[in-house]
Amino acid sequence: MKVILIRHGQTGENVAKRHQPEHTPLSITGRKQAIAAGEKLTTIGVTHIVASPLVRTLQTASLIANQLDMIPSIDHALVELVRPPTLTGHTHRSWRSLFFYIRWYLGLTFIGESYRDLRARIKLAQSHFDLLPADATVVVVSHAVFISVFLTHMCRTRMMGPTAAARTFIRLLRMKNTAMIELTYTPGAKR
Repeated sequence: MKVILIRHGQTGENVAKRHQPEHTPLSITGRKQAIAAGEKLTTIGVTHIVASPLVRTLQTASLIANQLDMIPSIDHALVELVRPPTLTGHTHRSWRSLFFYIRWYLGLTFIGESYRDLRARIKLAQSHFDLLPADATVVVVSHAVFISVFLTHMCRTRMMGPTAAARTFIRLLRMKNTAMIELTYTPGAKR
């Protein structure tokens, strides 16, 4: 199965490099990025489009789907890392963010999602892919954190070490909106 992971289009909060609420819509630039992404995908035979249920990913997936004459489906397992609402509006490099990510990694989160929770959700997303035909070409519209951690855990079940976790978060800070990452996924493969 071919899987193409796409980060949602740009939002105003992405430009400001801040944590955003779930209902953040795409900016005008983000809408243009999504349309351009859809145009790039018109020749590869996409069979499925699946998106996180958040507004920015649904808008991106819908604009891509319009180019492909398809209707996207929603998978709640693809949602962005669930953070405490108190992080909304703070920059990704603030001390609050750093403190949350340390607690996230150690499993000490009381509000939001822990690393263990996210890993369980990644397994759930993989099980959803397993239900699709082996010859499918699937476009998955999600978020930078989910995509980065998903890629890290495609072939590994154990936890990332602290250095690997830091590298993963540095990589996700560099992920551009509507970046496309193509991979081959084998349904039912032991992970």
